[in-house]
Amino acid sequence: MGDDNSTSEKALDLLVYGPLGLALYVRDTVPTFARVFVSRGRSEVASRRRKVNEQVNDKVANARSIGEFAVTVGAPKVKEKVEESLRTARSLAEQAFTGLVVPADGTPAAPGEEPAARPAPVATRAPRPDREERRAAAASLAIPDYDELSASQVVERLDGLGAHELAAVREYEESHRGRRTILFKIDQLTA
Repeated sequence: MGDDNSTSEKALDLLVYGPLGLALYVRDTVPTFARVFVSRGRSEVASRRRKVNEQVNDKVANARSIGEFAVTVGAPKVKEKVEESLRTARSLAEQAFTGLVVPADGTPAAPGEEPAARPAPVATRAPRPDREERRAAAASLAIPDYDELSASQVVERLDGLGAHELAAVREYEESHRGRRTILFKIDQLTA
């Protein structure tokens, strides 16, 4: 009978007292563990949030510095390219429109008037000199950076020149680009 008692006690320990003790232990320790788990979860989320904020702030700072660089360095370059393109377009437009509306007597037609019949060309232009000769000739003119200027920009600068300087500009213009706007203005100033 001793064995039956010991077996029944073991069964009672295993089936009643063990689960009851486990339940009471869980009841007593769950709030503590829950607080530990909640605290760990909050600190982990806060740590991740800080890392994300730091990464976002770094990216924003990088984007800001790239933007500032683009504005300080890139904007002048873009402006320079746009101005260069405008000068080229203006020069091409002036070349295209220069000979379109000039009557036979050499005076420009008034707006809305029909141009007179175009006279036959008298002589062909002299062959263009090479670049070095052209640069040297342009550098000797009274107007700085002459070759980079449009016809309208050259015309604006002609008013202050003397007769000798105007003759030099006329000679250079006739032998190089032959822009009639400039030649006409020189005629007006020397008449």
